[in-house]
Amino acid sequence: MSFAESYASLRITKPGMSAAAVTGRLGIEPTYSHEVGDAFGRGDQRRKQAMWTLSTEADGRGRLDEHLARLLDRVEPKRSVFEDLANEGYVMDWFCFVGVEGGQGGVVLSVDLLRRLAALPIELDLDIYG
Repeated sequence: MSFAESYASLRITKPGMSAAAVTGRLGIEPTYSHEVGDAFGRGDQRRKQAMWTLSTEADGRGRLDEHLARLLDRVEPKRSVFEDLANEGYVMDWFCFVGVEGGQGGVVLSVDLLRRLAALPIELDLDIYG
C-alpha cells in the first residue's frame, strides 16, 4: 500500500523586504525567517533576500490537507493583511512537500479546503517526490 507523507509552509518574500516587518504586520511569529545579509551554509555566504516562513515541518509528516488546515487556522484571521501584502508585490506561496512511498499515491484536498486556500492571495506549490 502506498501513501503520501507531507508538510506545508507559507513563504513570504519580496526584494527589499524585512522579515521582521512582516512579523510585525501579521502579528504571527514565523517558524523560520532570515534577513538580507544573514550568514548561511559554509564560509562567507550571505542571504541576498529576506524570507518569512510559517511551517508544519517540525510537526512531522502526515496528510497534506491536515498540514494546510493547521496553517490556515493561524493565518485566515489576517486575510486583509495578506491582501495588502499581495497588492504591495510580496510573493507568497504554500510550499507543500509531498513524498510518495511504496509506489503510486498522492493527496486529496477537499472542496472546503480548496475554498479556504482560494480565499487568500497565495499560490499553491506542490513539490512531489516518488
